[in-house]
Amino acid sequence: MNERNKMLLKVSGLLLAVFVLGSLTGAAIDGIYRARAAGMESRSLSMRDSEAYFDTLQRELKLNADQASGIRLILDHTRNEYKGICAETRPRYDALRGQARIQMRALLLPAQQQRFDEIVTQENCNCPDPRK
Repeated sequence: MNERNKMLLKVSGLLLAVFVLGSLTGAAIDGIYRARAAGMESRSLSMRDSEAYFDTLQRELKLNADQASGIRLILDHTRNEYKGICAETRPRYDALRGQARIQMRALLLPAQQQRFDEIVTQENCNCPDPRK
């Protein structure tokens, strides 16, 4: 092997090593990011799920019986009021969402429109169903 071929082999090996290390680093960072994102989702606490919310408060705050009873009453009352507010505003929300979807759909190609329709039918309103 002459000097030029040896140098070319070394440069190629170095480039390959940099590429492999970059790929491994990117995969590791992506794994860390996804793990943190998943952890944040599972830790998000919402009054929408009042039972889970109550259980967390009871466990973390070590509520006595009177406190637990009072907080449960407040959560039940709030849930009922929340459903009422959602029932009042749902028609406005649905109309606005429908307008936005029509505007977005108009920008898409026919094949994209079909997939868009599939995606948006899976989307649910965050308001609880007032009939429940």
